[in-house]
Amino acid sequence: MRGRGAGLLLLGGPGTGKTHLACAILARAIHAGHTGLFLTVSAALRILRDAFSPGGRRSETEALALLTAADLLVLDEVGVAIGNGATRRAMLFDVLNDRYGEMRPTILIGNLTAAELESYLGERIMERLMDLGSIMVPFTWPSHRRRG
Repeated sequence: MRGRGAGLLLLGGPGTGKTHLACAILARAIHAGHTGLFLTVSAALRILRDAFSPGGRRSETEALALLTAADLLVLDEVGVAIGNGATRRAMLFDVLNDRYGEMRPTILIGNLTAAELESYLGERIMERLMDLGSIMVPFTWPSHRRRG
């Protein structure tokens, strides 16, 4: 993953261990001396939207830098954020396109299928993610939380 910008797309039902795996990877990267950031997509979008409000704590440039500067970015709950789809895709495109240009890996986690992920993110983002050799991992087993 490191050095090529390739990422992981962890997709599947809730309770299957996607976030657990992503956090373990992030912890390992940080332990190895890299920087990392874990956020839900909703939180990332709030950071970006806040930059456009009159009382925002960060400029647009600072908000974007926060999300693009980390060596590894983990975005959880892809598919949950509400709001205007075109605006959401444009904001996520800015983050993921900058990371693509700098070849910084991103892990995306969602309770989606591959087709649902592409519909949510848009073709432009998916093309960039897959161009770097990102790996899509389907988590198809039952929820760990619902064991008897």
